[in-house]
This record gives sequence, structure tokens and C-alpha cells, in this order.
Amino acid sequence: MSEIYLDNSATTRPYDEVVEEMARVYREHYGNPASAHHRGVDAEAVIRNAKKTIADTMRVSPSDIYFTSGGTESDNWALMGIAEGYCRSGKHLITTKIEHPAILQTMQHLEKDGYRVTYLSVDEKGQIDPQELKSAITPETILVSIMHTNNEMGAVQPIEEIG
Repeated sequence: MSEIYLDNSATTRPYDEVVEEMARVYREHYGNPASAHHRGVDAEAVIRNAKKTIADTMRVSPSDIYFTSGGTESDNWALMGIAEGYCRSGKHLITTKIEHPAILQTMQHLEKDGYRVTYLSVDEKGQIDPQELKSAITPETILVSIMHTNNEMGAVQPIEEIG
């Protein structure tokens, strides 16, 4: 019986080459990259080279590349970082009612910390009304966080129009 796996938006099987390279790195470069000894310096070089490869591909600086353990940590880190970094400019955030729990729960946490969050409704297609978004933006708005393609419904937001 062959498997039909339809949850690639949550977890996608990595290419065999990726698994082999990860195993090689785990075997050969296992030092703590924050350590000053040989193994640590070696591990730090591997990370630095990986950042450079990714940065070159994306045409950004290696200092713009951060590694996290996954999407939830990345979402949390981005939202909390923007909120804390821009709180002097305002404490208003905008998102949708159908965001990933990593976004919604972080927004709820920020509300407890004194931020005001506007949760945009969606229509029968799962899309926001760009005019509702435009009306929600105030001088206090520091972040609009809208998922391009919803992982549960498949709804695609009109990102160009939103921008």
C-alpha cells in the first residue's frame, strides 16, 4: 500500500541530499559554534558558510540570515521583535482572524502587554477586504501581518493590492 501524503504545508519530506548533508555535518562538525576550541571554530565556519550561500542566493547580506528551529519560533521572534523595536512609534498591530496560531497567540500576548490589535475579517473566499485594511491603519500602526496563503483553507490574499 503506497502512502499519499497531503500535508506538505506543515512538514515536507526533505530531499535525500539534504538529509545526507545534515548527517555529515552532525557527524563531522558537532562543536558548539560559540566555543573557542577547534571543534567550535569549525562549527562556526560551517554556519557562516551556510549563511553566505543562502544570502548569495537571496541577494542579501549574510547578517540578514537567521536560523531558527521552525516557523512558530520565527513568527514569534519577528512579531515580538517588531513590537519591541517600534513601540515608541506606536502600539497598533493588524492581522487577520484566520492567521496561524503562532501569529494569533503572539498577538494575544502582545495585547496583554498593552498593544492594540485589529483582527480583520475575511469573506467567503477567506480573503480580507483591502479597503478594510486601509481603514484600519492609523499613525500608531507599526505592523501589518497577513499570511499570503492560508495553510488550512488555501485562501490566497491579494498581496499586491494589500501592499
